[in-house]
Amino acid sequence: MDYLTIAIGVVGGIVGVVAFADAVTRRTDAYPAADKQTKTTWLAITGISGVVLVLGMIPGSLLRAPSLLWLAGLVGVLVYLCDVRPRLREVSGGSSSW
Repeated sequence: MDYLTIAIGVVGGIVGVVAFADAVTRRTDAYPAADKQTKTTWLAITGISGVVLVLGMIPGSLLRAPSLLWLAGLVGVLVYLCDVRPRLREVSGGSSSW
């Protein structure tokens, strides 16, 4: 087993769970106010991406890091964390429910 691949898979899984948890805690009205897709859309994107990333933590699985589907999941959560989340924080006054 390649320990670097396992470490990348674990970090990706954690990032996926954090992105989904953050999307859940944001207010529903903040998404349209930030000129982004609806909360339901981002919950689906981060949820499905998070599941793919968590499954990528399993050594020997078809979704292991860095498979193409795993990379697509990583892109989904990174778009949320780097583009959507900052705009949501601006619109909602810089805080979340956390």
